[in-house]
Amino acid sequence: TDRQKKIAQLQQLEALGRTGGVYVPPFKLAQMRRQIADKSSPEYQRQAWEALRKSVNGLVNKLNVGNITHLIKELFRENLIRGRGLFARAILRAQMASPGFTHIYTALLAVVNSRLPEVGELVLRRLVLQFRRAYKRNDKIVCLAAVKFMAHMVNQRIASELLALQVATLLLDKVTEDSVEVAV
Repeated sequence: TDRQKKIAQLQQLEALGRTGGVYVPPFKLAQMRRQIADKSSPEYQRQAWEALRKSVNGLVNKLNVGNITHLIKELFRENLIRGRGLFARAILRAQMASPGFTHIYTALLAVVNSRLPEVGELVLRRLVLQFRRAYKRNDKIVCLAAVKFMAHMVNQRIASELLALQVATLLLDKVTEDSVEVAV
């Protein structure tokens, strides 16, 4: 029947881990985790990855001035070595969504960078790539947000001053009204 097909389809999605927007109640997720005995199985690893992704995204999204110290402690309880790409994606997305909180995201990144420099390097690499893509597309909004994040990273000593100098040189090489605005 139609209902049985939908149930089979849902179970197949749940087995994959990422449910594609379908809500899976926490007790059902816990039950699924208990059923998987082999921790090296792909299903278990997928579920552990999803849990890590949700946790890192949730912590980065909750970040503000008042709770930064608490969230830093919680973030270090997560497996940031395994989830460094997730953390980089989460912090870049959050900063692009709300550039007004750039100083807070950079402070978090500075603390993480002091303990795990490879995470800071990864975020910086991805940010530079994002800036280069936006610059080629003449996307002023993304360029402004990326340059602001880079400037804060230079101030927090996550990135070298040479990065700021190279970006300023690039922007002021062909002077336009927008390039001067982004450079300032």
